[in-house]
Amino acid sequence: LRATNTWDWPTYLVIGALAVTFYVYRQRCRFDMGTPGQAAVLSALLSGISIITFWPFAANYGVGYTSFSLWPGSYSHVTNYLIIYGLFLFFVISFLLLEFLSWASTWTQDNLLKLEPVAGPMVLAVVLYLVLVILMAVRGYWIAPIVSTLIVGAGLLGLRPGIDAARRVVLVLISCALGLTLIVEIVVLDGDIGRMNTVFKFYMQVWLILSVCCGAAAVWSWQAIKNKTSLKRFWQVALALLLAAAALYPILATKAKWDIRMNPEAPNTLDGMAFMNYVEYGDTDYAGNSVTIDLANDYQALRWMQRQIEGSPIIAEAHSGNPYRSIGNRVAMYTGLPSIIGWDWHQRQQRAVLPGDLVARRIEDVSSLYN
Repeated sequence: LRATNTWDWPTYLVIGALAVTFYVYRQRCRFDMGTPGQAAVLSALLSGISIITFWPFAANYGVGYTSFSLWPGSYSHVTNYLIIYGLFLFFVISFLLLEFLSWASTWTQDNLLKLEPVAGPMVLAVVLYLVLVILMAVRGYWIAPIVSTLIVGAGLLGLRPGIDAARRVVLVLISCALGLTLIVEIVVLDGDIGRMNTVFKFYMQVWLILSVCCGAAAVWSWQAIKNKTSLKRFWQVALALLLAAAALYPILATKAKWDIRMNPEAPNTLDGMAFMNYVEYGDTDYAGNSVTIDLANDYQALRWMQRQIEGSPIIAEAHSGNPYRSIGNRVAMYTGLPSIIGWDWHQRQQRAVLPGDLVARRIEDVSSLYN
């Protein structure tokens, strides 16, 4: 994971440490003073193995973004959060409610009386939690009341005695996944563009974890309610509505993307170059003047290069200063040949540990060449 995406490594290392702790607990058949120490030693061993086995990679990999800071910008509103995670939260909340009811059904008066000595600290913990949630909401963390409650609920249900290992693992993973969604509201990776990369990198992890957990949660929830007619019907209707809403995205998103094609008369094909024969492209020259380029001419040149050029010689291609809204570097893109300089900002990001003028000098070289 670390070699493919360094941002995955800390998340799954924490989950790995939780798995190790669970292993120690099951081996000892109890949680006592020695359990945390043994778990800490084995977790350190796990971390050490993950570092040592990939040390040749880690020792030679320049990490450009290594520090976090508090996120000062706007925060996710509940509506945004529900649009992204609504379907997952349906399974999560259903499962947590059913697990709580199952647990509550085992309570007896004698069991509750045993908690009397710790009733005071428990009430104090609840009060402190409510104060914390209110303060976070006042601070602008709109999703905190909902997400924090689900994190704590899943965590406590996952730690209760007497449940099978599979349910315990799913509950703890749910707590971890939701915790990640709250973390990106609070902190941001230094050097990010706003918090774009911080959010989407960790949200990808959350989607993977919740996809696994909610698959199991859906089956267990259905098993618990399938014989309860009225509850089963309500659950089925709610699920059908949410699935239909989620299924709208690929339909509407495809149309939205379709509507911004450069020319609707271009053919519908898997050939990513076919549109070039039908469009003109507006750009600016080095003097800042607007120019119009007929991409049909470029198409012919690119096809010639694809047929005639062998190997991977470096090509000279003009640099575009607007990478996200341009078709600069199209020769490199459509031929696969290396160019002197690619997209400015991505090149800087990928070499963040190197001097900033390294990329700038390449851009100046291309400018000198063409001038």
